Amino acid sequence: MNAQKTNGNSPLLWTLWLWRLALALASGWAVSLLLEHRSAEQVFDQLLYFTTLSTIAVFLFNLSEVVRPFVIRTGGRNRFESRSPWLRGMATSMAIFTGVVFATLLEGSYPDTVDKLAHLVCPIAMAVDWAAVGRSQGRLHVLSPATWSALLLPYIFFVYPWDARRDGKPMYEFLDPAKDDWPVTVGAVIAAFVILSYLLWAIARLRAKALSPR
Repeated sequence: MNAQKTNGNSPLLWTLWLWRLALALASGWAVSLLLEHRSAEQVFDQLLYFTTLSTIAVFLFNLSEVVRPFVIRTGGRNRFESRSPWLRGMATSMAIFTGVVFATLLEGSYPDTVDKLAHLVCPIAMAVDWAAVGRSQGRLHVLSPATWSALLLPYIFFVYPWDARRDGKPMYEFLDPAKDDWPVTVGAVIAAFVILSYLLWAIARLRAKALSPR
């Protein structure tokens, strides 16, 4: 069905809304578990972890889509899905990157609910969302992935080293500013994020082409 012809009260669009509600609840629950039972200083420390930042990004995107039908009065798909995929793409790239790094470089396991939600459920769900749900990703500008990567630079070059000096140890052992291989490692991390971001762009373009009317 052509996206522009979809009725504003279509069951398909409300199914999309329920999916985004589920993601908002899952990511919101993960954020609450990451921050609960902590002092103000501990909350601040936890907010600096990329896992926390990526989960918050997932929550904010999905929350914005959940409230959208109640504040946007125009009909059709635009009532349920923002035309701009920028925040969606940023949240997706961050979530997938978190999941991949946790499973590989950190050799992570998923013993408790917060690990399952933040490192497994959110990354997989956002990957599925990008590849198979909605239409907005097809409008992603070719420069958008570069802007996501640019936003990573202040975190990598300023926030992360500052926190490592303050705490006397890095948040992630493989990414230690005090080691000689720091420039190479951080370069590899940035390159991996850029590649992932543009892979998402390519998937979005291919999907948009496949869904376009013949």
